[in-house]
Amino acid sequence: MKVNRRTFLVLQSSFALRCGWASATDWEHDVTDMLNQFLSCQTPIDDRSPCNYFLARAVKKVYSVDDFFLAPDKPMSANAIAAFVAADQKWTSLGSCDKQLSLDQAQGYANLKKPVVAVYVAQPHGHVALILPGSASKSQTWGMQVPNSASFPLDAPQKAYVAGPLSKAFGPDKKTQVTLYGRNFVP
Repeated sequence: MKVNRRTFLVLQSSFALRCGWASATDWEHDVTDMLNQFLSCQTPIDDRSPCNYFLARAVKKVYSVDDFFLAPDKPMSANAIAAFVAADQKWTSLGSCDKQLSLDQAQGYANLKKPVVAVYVAQPHGHVALILPGSASKSQTWGMQVPNSASFPLDAPQKAYVAGPLSKAFGPDKKTQVTLYGRNFVP
């Protein structure tokens, strides 16, 4: 898949401005590399979902949190990540995406430089997305203010994005089934 260079640069610049991290350049470079690698894939490599790879690597690189790895380069599946954050005491449920308070809390956690994930469990594959620092935006499809996010969906590289509304990762029919989790302790 060929990526429009101008669109890519706009995404890259927009993301850097929204993050506000002292190490935004490193994060921007890492996310850019991940996006390029993902977008270059035309077919799934195997049964591993790119969303879990992106999420696990991004959380490890940005926050130094390797919660989503079973082994050094073996991330959990999206459904396993969902089960992990629901059970681990370091992660707090912020609620489901059909509640404005949950969405606001997720954006607030991310703006405090804490890892925040959105998880959806389904068979055979669920989906996970990363909440990014920035500002919430009005979603026409959800009818709510939604947090800034990044998503790398399985089998749909053209739908991958960085610095977009969370509603872009999950359809309006799924918002009641998507749960947000914020990590309490960052190393």
